[in-house]
Amino acid sequence: MTITIKNKKTEERIYTAFCIAIIYSMLFLTYLNSVLSILLVAFWLLFSEKKFNPTTKKTKLMLVFISVYLIGVIGLAYTQNMNAGLATLETQSAILFFPLVFGTISSPGPLFIKRITDHALIATAIASVIALGYGFYNYSDTGTTVSLTGSRLLIFHAFRPTTMGLFCLLAIIIAFEKIKAAPARAKFILYACIGLLSLMVFLLSIRLVIVCWLLIVLFFTLKLLPTWKSKFLAISACVVLFIISSITIPSVKKQWDELFDSSSRSTIVLDQDSSLGRSWGGKAIRVAIWTCSFDMIKEHWITGVGTGDVQDSLQKTYENRKFYFASMYNRYNAHNQYLQILLATGIPGLAILIACILYPLWNYRRYFTGNIYLLFLLLFAIIGFTETILEVNKGIMWYSFFNSIFAFGYLKSDKS
Repeated sequence: MTITIKNKKTEERIYTAFCIAIIYSMLFLTYLNSVLSILLVAFWLLFSEKKFNPTTKKTKLMLVFISVYLIGVIGLAYTQNMNAGLATLETQSAILFFPLVFGTISSPGPLFIKRITDHALIATAIASVIALGYGFYNYSDTGTTVSLTGSRLLIFHAFRPTTMGLFCLLAIIIAFEKIKAAPARAKFILYACIGLLSLMVFLLSIRLVIVCWLLIVLFFTLKLLPTWKSKFLAISACVVLFIISSITIPSVKKQWDELFDSSSRSTIVLDQDSSLGRSWGGKAIRVAIWTCSFDMIKEHWITGVGTGDVQDSLQKTYENRKFYFASMYNRYNAHNQYLQILLATGIPGLAILIACILYPLWNYRRYFTGNIYLLFLLLFAIIGFTETILEVNKGIMWYSFFNSIFAFGYLKSDKS
C-alpha cells in the first residue's frame, strides 16, 4: 500500500536530503551509504507516486539502464557458482534501484540538481583536503614522496585511486560548468576547487585519469575562454603541466615509461612459467589478462559463462596459460568493463552496456541540457577500457547514482 505525498515540494526536499546524505556517505561512510540507499528505496516504495509510460523518453531511458542489471539476473540461469552470482547481483543492486526510483517519480527541478551538484563538489573537495593533509603528514614523518601519491593518500574505507580519481574528475566537471553563471567571488572559489582537485588527480597517479583530466580541461578551455589567444595560452599551459607531471611524479613517470616500453622485460609471455619471480607493471598484467579473457570469449561469446562464473573461469584460464602470477597469487578480473560484461553475459550484455552510453549520447542535444551529463558519460566510457567500474562498490555507486541523477535531472520534458 502506497501513502502518496501530495505536496511535491515536500517530496522533492526529502529526496534532496537523501541524495545529499548519500553523496557524503559515498565518500566518507561506506556502510552508512548502503543504509541510506535502502531507506531511499523504501521511501520511494511507500510514499511516492510512480509513473510508467513506455512512450516517454524518461521511461525508455530507465528501461535501458535497468537492463544492465536484468541481464545479470538472466545470467544466473546458467551459472554454476550460484553464491558468487547472487553476491554479484547484491553488490550491483544500485544499478537497478536508482534508475527505477528517479525514472518513475516526478522529474526533479533545477534546485534539486543545483543542490546535488553543489554538494558533490563540496564533499569531494573536503575529501581531497583530508587526503592531501594525510599525505603531507606522512611525508613530514617519512620524508619520502611516495607517501604523497596513489593509495597512500586514501584513508577512507574501500577507496582505490581510480575511483577517487573519478570523483575528482566529476567534481572538476561540475565546477567548470558552474563558473560561467557564477558571480566573481564564486568564480574564485570554483577555480580554487579546480586547482585543489587537479592536484589530487595528479598525486593519485593513475595514467588514464590524468589523461581524462587533460581532455576535460581542454574542453572547458575551448568553451569558456573568449579569444583564441587566451584559448591557445591556456591549452599550452595545460599541456605543459601534463608533461611536467609525467616527468616529475615518479609513479606517473613509471607508468608512462612502462606504456612505451616494448621490450621483453615489460611483456608477460604466456604458455610458459615466466610471470613469477618479479613485479609487473599495469600494462603487462592487463595485456596478459586481456589475452586470457579473449580465450574465454572465443568459447562463450554468445551468452558468456554466467553471472557468477567469470572469476572462476578466469582463474582456470590463467592456470591453463601458465599465467601463475594471476592464477596462484591474485584474483584479477578482466580489468576492462566491456570485456567483463562480455565474459559474464555475452553479446547481449555488452550490447546493453554500450546502449547505456550511446543511447543518451546519440540523442544528447535533443534530450538533455548542459554539459555535465555528456562529460560524465564520456568519462565512464573511457575509464571502462582499463577498469571494471561496475565490479567494485564505490564504482557501482558512483555510476548508478550520478547516472540516474544526471540523466533524469537534465532530461528535457517530452513537451519541449
